[in-house]
Amino acid sequence: MPKQFINPPGLKPLGMYTTVTIAQGGSIAFISGQVAVDGSGKPVGAGDIEAQAVQVFENLKCALGAIGATFEDVIKFTIYIVGLTQERRKAVMDVRARYISRENPPAATMVGIDQLVEPELLVEVEAVVAID
Repeated sequence: MPKQFINPPGLKPLGMYTTVTIAQGGSIAFISGQVAVDGSGKPVGAGDIEAQAVQVFENLKCALGAIGATFEDVIKFTIYIVGLTQERRKAVMDVRARYISRENPPAATMVGIDQLVEPELLVEVEAVVAID
């Protein structure tokens, strides 16, 4: 599906994301927030934000595959981090960078929160996907 990536003059992104992403035609899929659990629902990487982020992005990869999509089709991420610090932000963004296009990264929002659905979980990521 054709996509357009726009970073308007005067709105410098504060990280690796695109300010405006336009998907033309096709359909939009919404992937529910993914957390660091394995295929059996067991939490992964207790206390380790990087390990949890890897599991989250692997879960997203699985969900994307189920609809015939890849990370190239993601047009928006919303990232929730418990106890957001610059160190936690960097850890999650470094993992995210392994999965997405550096040339045309999707739009993104990061939110610091107090807790996720289970106390041992540290990161959750939702995705909006443009599919044909």
